[in-house]
Amino acid sequence: MAVTGRSEPVKQVCHPHDKPKAAKPQASTTVPASWKLTPQQQAFIDIFAEDEVPKQ
Repeated sequence: MAVTGRSEPVKQVCHPHDKPKAAKPQASTTVPASWKLTPQQQAFIDIFAEDEVPKQ
Protein backbone atom coordinates (compact mmCIF):
# COMPACT_ATOMS: atom_id res chain seq x y z
CA MET A 1 0.00 0.00 0.00
CA ALA A 2 1.43 3.33 -1.04
CA VAL A 3 0.59 6.55 0.70
CA THR A 4 0.52 9.62 -1.44
CA GLY A 5 0.41 12.91 0.30
CA ARG A 6 0.68 16.51 -0.47
CA SER A 7 3.45 18.52 0.96
CA GLU A 8 3.27 22.26 0.79
CA PRO A 9 6.25 24.52 1.29
CA VAL A 10 6.38 26.17 4.67
CA LYS A 11 5.68 29.88 4.42
CA GLN A 12 7.96 31.89 6.64
CA VAL A 13 6.32 34.51 8.79
CA CYS A 14 7.95 37.92 8.80
CA HIS A 15 7.76 40.11 11.85
CA PRO A 16 8.65 43.80 11.98
CA HIS A 17 11.69 43.06 14.14
CA ASP A 18 13.11 40.44 11.75
CA LYS A 19 14.78 42.79 9.31
CA PRO A 20 15.73 46.43 9.67
CA LYS A 21 13.74 48.77 7.46
CA ALA A 22 15.54 50.71 4.79
CA ALA A 23 15.91 54.34 5.70
CA LYS A 24 13.65 56.70 3.81
CA PRO A 25 15.39 59.46 1.96
CA GLN A 26 14.93 62.71 3.79
CA ALA A 27 12.82 65.22 1.95
CA SER A 28 14.44 68.56 1.52
CA THR A 29 12.28 71.23 3.11
CA THR A 30 14.72 74.08 2.84
CA VAL A 31 13.93 76.85 0.43
CA PRO A 32 16.34 79.23 -1.21
CA ALA A 33 17.27 82.24 0.89
CA SER A 34 15.98 84.51 -1.86
CA TRP A 35 12.43 83.26 -1.26
CA LYS A 36 10.53 85.39 1.20
CA LEU A 37 7.82 83.16 2.70
CA THR A 38 5.04 84.25 4.97
CA PRO A 39 4.63 82.30 8.22
CA GLN A 40 1.54 80.69 6.69
CA GLN A 41 3.50 79.51 3.64
CA GLN A 42 6.30 78.15 5.82
CA ALA A 43 3.79 76.30 8.01
CA PHE A 44 2.26 74.74 4.89
CA ILE A 45 5.67 73.46 3.78
CA ASP A 46 6.43 72.18 7.29
CA ILE A 47 3.25 70.07 7.31
CA PHE A 48 4.68 67.91 4.53
CA ALA A 49 7.99 67.49 6.35
CA GLU A 50 6.31 65.68 9.25
CA ASP A 51 6.28 61.87 9.23
CA GLU A 52 2.90 60.29 8.77
CA VAL A 53 1.72 57.68 11.24
CA PRO A 54 1.32 54.37 9.38
CA LYS A 55 -2.27 53.20 9.10
CA GLN A 56 -3.10 49.78 10.44
